Amino acid sequence: MARKRAPGGGRKPTGEFKGKSATITTRVTPATRAALEQAAIANGKSLSQEIESRLAESTYADRDRAKPVRTLGELAKTVAEDVEQITGTNWLAHPFTAETTRSAIDRVLFHFGPRRDGEIPLPARMQESTRSMPSEMAENYRHPLSLALMVATMRIAWIEGARRPDENPPLPDIWDDPFRPDPTWRRWQLFQDLGLNREGQK
Repeated sequence: MARKRAPGGGRKPTGEFKGKSATITTRVTPATRAALEQAAIANGKSLSQEIESRLAESTYADRDRAKPVRTLGELAKTVAEDVEQITGTNWLAHPFTAETTRSAIDRVLFHFGPRRDGEIPLPARMQESTRSMPSEMAENYRHPLSLALMVATMRIAWIEGARRPDENPPLPDIWDDPFRPDPTWRRWQLFQDLGLNREGQK
């Protein structure tokens, strides 16, 4: 006689998505399923978690991200693909491609962004926030290049400090990300995609 599983028995679900109770039934091509299975293995996830991660990434981003941010992402992707098609390599693999991609994206942003006449005015939010800052800090915030350096430095540290979210003890995120149910998984995915090791070096 077959044994019945006790309530709550069986393997506990792992991954970023908890409390999964809704069901979606759909059919995909064998090639799509194979690609999803390969991605799940590469990312250390179950097939179910991999599918939900990809659905959440697209639906949360489309719903919550501001249109200019979504547009910027698409511009960067298409420019990177154009450069890769010409050079035959990607920006992570070759310094020539990396420099060409960076310069091309910068040029596209310059072309489509608002024109500047003389000194660049501060956005209203920054005018308000810098009033209460010490003068030296406020000066850094008032210039695009110095502010860009601060933002980039924080984001680099955020990525290079990643570890698997199911490792203990969990690392706190220095920036909350409203576009994923669990931002630590996105952080870990970036860490992997950039080819970083435990010391944060390539």
